[in-house]
Amino acid sequence: MSRCFLGFELTEASRAYLRERLEPLQRTLAGAHGWPIRLVPPDNWHATLLFFPRLEPALREPVWQAVQAAVAAGAWRRLDFAWRGLALWPSPRRPALLCVEAARYEAAAQWPLAARLDEAPFNLADTQHLRSYVPHLTVMRFRKGPGLRLPKPRDWEALQPVLPAIDGAALRFDRVSFFLSTVTPERPIYPRERTLALEG
Repeated sequence: MSRCFLGFELTEASRAYLRERLEPLQRTLAGAHGWPIRLVPPDNWHATLLFFPRLEPALREPVWQAVQAAVAAGAWRRLDFAWRGLALWPSPRRPALLCVEAARYEAAAQWPLAARLDEAPFNLADTQHLRSYVPHLTVMRFRKGPGLRLPKPRDWEALQPVLPAIDGAALRFDRVSFFLSTVTPERPIYPRERTLALEG
């Protein structure tokens, strides 16, 4: 069994847009502010659709067939998420990630996969994530260890006036992929097993 997930991938133009704004921010946070934070490789930026903590390889095929059917039906042709901007996750009090977060996306309840969450093998996933879908892009991760100081809520609050604005209209997705997930001491590794253009 292996960890794996489905995720929406940004267009190259959207990745470039975010890199232009986030690379200087990461340097400032790590340098001037001393935060133990690193940029997630832009090639790994995605919005998770459905995460499977453990899934047998043989069960990945029916999951992917459902993705193909959803794409063919145009389920994800226009992903108009309402992006709110940068946020610490899961909270400013216990930050593990810096992400670009969106508001809860009610239309996800109409996606074909949402109707199958009680069926096998979809019920092996973190189904609550899709039932209450709040898209986000993990763009930076905090390093943790002895002597590393994580920011306090007041540190994050003080940064609000200087954080780069993120134009939600610049964030577009053009494919959905099936990723394998391997967590290493250095960083997570997400090799793509399959990819499909959202235009079908």
